[in-house]
Amino acid sequence: MDTPSSIRILGLTLEKVANFRQNPLAKSSGLYGALDRRYDVVGIVRPTLTQVETLVNRTLHYHPQRTRWVAQNHVNLWAYRRRTMHAEQQLQEWAGRYDLIVQLHTIFSPGFTPQRYHYVLHTDNTYMLSERHYPGWTTLRGQQRDAWVRHEREVYRNAAFLFPRSAFLARSFIEDYGCDPERVIVVGGGSNYGVRSLEGKAYDCQTALFVGYDFARKGGMVLLDAWEQVRRALPAAQLWIVGPPKPVRELPGVHWLGQINDRAELARRYQEATVFVLPSIFEPWGHVFFEAMSFGLPLVGSTACALPEIIRDGETGLLAETGQAEPLSEALIALLGNPQRAEQFGHAANRHVAHGHTWDDVVARMAPHIEQTVAEHSAVVS
Repeated sequence: MDTPSSIRILGLTLEKVANFRQNPLAKSSGLYGALDRRYDVVGIVRPTLTQVETLVNRTLHYHPQRTRWVAQNHVNLWAYRRRTMHAEQQLQEWAGRYDLIVQLHTIFSPGFTPQRYHYVLHTDNTYMLSERHYPGWTTLRGQQRDAWVRHEREVYRNAAFLFPRSAFLARSFIEDYGCDPERVIVVGGGSNYGVRSLEGKAYDCQTALFVGYDFARKGGMVLLDAWEQVRRALPAAQLWIVGPPKPVRELPGVHWLGQINDRAELARRYQEATVFVLPSIFEPWGHVFFEAMSFGLPLVGSTACALPEIIRDGETGLLAETGQAEPLSEALIALLGNPQRAEQFGHAANRHVAHGHTWDDVVARMAPHIEQTVAEHSAVVS
């Protein structure tokens, strides 16, 4: 049998991680980089739509409301089938050159007959979770909705192992999709920035940082309501908002920074902030919390979904009731107005990432099951 270090991994994802070795800070590069340090990532398959297909998809699923249009472009059966077709074609080209596929997320299948392929799946959400907790994200109805869920179920049940990031998601795999609990292994997620030194880190500037492009879902409107109370208590407090392309509402002390695609620039914002705040209404995971913790930022989040699994309330940050402005403002004031407490929580957050929540830690939790899967397949083939 091959030794673990000689196992050949083929990535399968829509994320832009083909150059994960040269661009380790890109979203999801951390996962494949950690897999490559332990095994051998021989390539990345990206079953993206062609330019013509993208135009057709946008036309077929047009909606005058932009957020709904984006959702319909992302999750629809036409695009699912086209992505699956591209996955099938590319996987056939890779035949015989890998031992295991590691797929990231589920808006396509690893080929038209996934049971033919040898794969594991790492992801953070399911359609049925979105449908239950944030229906605005789910635009499919009737037969199309049922067909999408059937496709998802087929992908989940044919995976050798499922690696959800949270127990919140693991329950959905088991209860909503009927997956074998013994094949569902919670592995968490890691920081795309690694773990940073806190030497010289200051906690007295009273600056809160928000990073979220889906502003309403990430609790942005609740945060703006809470901020008015924060400023009354702390007139010098500043709020940096990364994500929305233009201001949603002008308030004293609120700075709208727009989209920051330069990862070095975003790192500077993490470095200079005092507190990280993301009071999401629906958050199946939230990798930005780990980025913030890696820079030693104490966290303020909501009680929604998987966030209580990420934020250790009273240790690495504070949890506020979802959708409630008053407890959110109280949490922000408690940390922005108390540099010693912010430093205590921030250092604890940094240690939390360093000891168990790097991408190498995630892959270490996946490793026994990856190696078992490859060994079982090798035994069958031989």
